[in-house]
Amino acid sequence: MAAANPLHRQLESTKLNETITRYRPSKAFSNFAQGAEVTSLDFDDTGEFCIATGDDETLQLYDCKLGKHSKTLYSKKYGCHLARFTHLQSNVIYASTKENDTIRYLSLHDNSYIRYFKGHKRSVTSLEVSPVDDQFISCSNDDTVRVWDLRSHNCAGLLNITAPSLAAFDPSGIIFAVAAQSASAILLYDLRNYDKQPFTTFTLTDDSFLSQYSYPPRMPAWSKLEFSNDGKHMLVGTRGHAHYVVDSFAGDTAQFVYRAKRPNGPTSPKKLETSGDVCFTPDARYLVSGQGERGVIVWDSWMQADEKKTLKPFIELAENTKSMASVVSFNPKMNLFATAHKDVTFWLPEQHAPDAPSPSAAPTSAR
Repeated sequence: MAAANPLHRQLESTKLNETITRYRPSKAFSNFAQGAEVTSLDFDDTGEFCIATGDDETLQLYDCKLGKHSKTLYSKKYGCHLARFTHLQSNVIYASTKENDTIRYLSLHDNSYIRYFKGHKRSVTSLEVSPVDDQFISCSNDDTVRVWDLRSHNCAGLLNITAPSLAAFDPSGIIFAVAAQSASAILLYDLRNYDKQPFTTFTLTDDSFLSQYSYPPRMPAWSKLEFSNDGKHMLVGTRGHAHYVVDSFAGDTAQFVYRAKRPNGPTSPKKLETSGDVCFTPDARYLVSGQGERGVIVWDSWMQADEKKTLKPFIELAENTKSMASVVSFNPKMNLFATAHKDVTFWLPEQHAPDAPSPSAAPTSAR
């Protein structure tokens, strides 16, 4: 898997390290219907726009440069979830939540459909666009993973995997991962030979840690699968008391556990699972996660984990903000991240916020 230039990564990481502790809620947008909850967030490649879907069957577009709401788009007939920008900031794909399980390709400019992607027989649980071209992957409760190309309505490839709840591309766009929670496994495929068996399978178990929360130990529901931008690690976000960071090359032999105070999924059984409340920062160093109504928590992956492979929080941001963060996404280009629950909130560094933790809490090693 291709890795980012080490010097570029170091410079970007140093820049973010100077500001990560200073993020505060900057602006909140209340564009969804009363009582509705946000189910997904995504930024376009340039970082200029953010798209959010809600269970009120609307898509909300935000201008990150101007810090304002741009437009509301309705999908009342089909519902909407997991909206993802293509490589054109004017176009998105999203999953339907009612009537059928078709994936829809939408022009935000005139709110018209460009193409439909039909094939899934049950609800789509994951939708990810390749970082380098027009291919994308979808997972569904029909026990299939499908590979598509935006230029054709025909499915380009099909994998039969039991409960393939999540999928993610690595930064090169050559490798993709599928998370099958029923097997506690992450399967890695080469996109050029995806019809073959996975070239690597990582089994994700840690009974010693999980037994602290349940007996017998049970893996919490997985909610997020993501590669870091340097391709070295994969993040498995969960609905329980931990998130997992897995070495993309060594698998569970280099597994780290991150603990958080957090809610356990949607507030109602009828609510959709969100696109995840944890993510990597663009420099691949930090993890940012919601923790219920206690604001946002940050971990520094360069710090040393303890003997139980647990990493202590680096900092808690705006602990008493009282704003639930059930969805979290970091802007790929701008110094901004977004959280959402019933509102969408943009977080920006505050100039006069407290300084970073003392050097004693600084990273002890860099992997």
